[in-house]
Amino acid sequence: MPSQLVSSSGCCQPCDTDPVVVNIPGPQGPAGTNGTNGTDGIDSFTYTTALFLVPALGGNVVVQVDNSSFLPESIQGQFFVSVQGCGYMQVLDVVGLNVTLRNPVAGLLGVANAIPTTPIPSGSLITLAGAIGPQGAPGVAGGASSGGTYIVRTPDVSIPSATALDSLTAGYVKTQGSGGAGAVSTVATVPVGDISGVLPIAKGGTNLSATPTNGQLLIGNGSGFTLANLTAGSNVTITPGAGTITIASTASGSSFSYVTFTRRLTGTNLIASGTTKNPFSLGDFPAGSWANLDPSSGFTAATGRFVVPNTGYYKIDVTLNLLGSTGVASVIVFLRKLGSNIYQTLEFNATNASPQSLIPVSFSYIDQASSVGDYYDVLIQTSGFGVNVQTGSSFSVQRIQA
Repeated sequence: MPSQLVSSSGCCQPCDTDPVVVNIPGPQGPAGTNGTNGTDGIDSFTYTTALFLVPALGGNVVVQVDNSSFLPESIQGQFFVSVQGCGYMQVLDVVGLNVTLRNPVAGLLGVANAIPTTPIPSGSLITLAGAIGPQGAPGVAGGASSGGTYIVRTPDVSIPSATALDSLTAGYVKTQGSGGAGAVSTVATVPVGDISGVLPIAKGGTNLSATPTNGQLLIGNGSGFTLANLTAGSNVTITPGAGTITIASTASGSSFSYVTFTRRLTGTNLIASGTTKNPFSLGDFPAGSWANLDPSSGFTAATGRFVVPNTGYYKIDVTLNLLGSTGVASVIVFLRKLGSNIYQTLEFNATNASPQSLIPVSFSYIDQASSVGDYYDVLIQTSGFGVNVQTGSSFSVQRIQA
């Protein structure tokens, strides 16, 4: 604490009227309170606040963000930002919370950005990515010139003049040999002049390159085709020509045994009521009279049956002139083979009343005899009254085909 000292008398004139105060240091006091922390620094990142689409290469897009104060002031396009889901974008302009970004042209960055038109959602992170590095050293001499014309398998943006084969929906590639020239056509049909080599069977070809001689044919051999001539068999000749093959027989034509027979009634045979008779049978009508043509062809008079001497097709014709005996007779006519009916007429009436009382009945039937010995005959059935089978009625058989 301060103390007051009395000055010595006579040491100075005039003497001080006010005492002199001298401070003497006391003990050290306690430490003072700490100062207030400084203000937080500005963020070095931001987020998008609206969806945007990735622009085309070299194209621009305005992106809305929630903070742009951390972006440095620089010459247009000289620094980049990394956009989540998009890639590295050049900063062209910053106006408030709107940042204009450019999708770098092809080849400017080592890693390609997202495909143009890809949607980048709101809330995507944007951070500073630094400036573009220095220009790399020139590449070594060689490689494809970007100004040349090339054919490549898949599209290549580094060779804008190239035609990509994978881009062709249809067509073929034609080379011009050692001259080094070539062509790509989108025509689906390959000209015949551009086809060479042997087309295999699996592709629709013959797998053969030899020219066939006169009369040669493509004949399958189990694994492919063989050019071969037809081989003549017994009684056959084959004559090949230019575009023709003539096949002829050396044997005489086989003979055909023509069989024909007709039995014609020359009198009148009465079939009594309630009976079934064969009007051409000597057994049914012992007193009957008939005229026969070709009697040795196979007809049996006792039974009135025609027995076939050869297999084949036969035509049977039946003609009947019917007249009721005393009244109206109900009549059915049957054609039989081996004792079984193969054809029959509907039941009809025959009467002796005038006028036009004669009933003509006529039919033809073709049948195949499969065995020698097959036989055919005709039966007439009556009821009510009898019926007369008049003169001129006939039973005919002809062999028409083997």
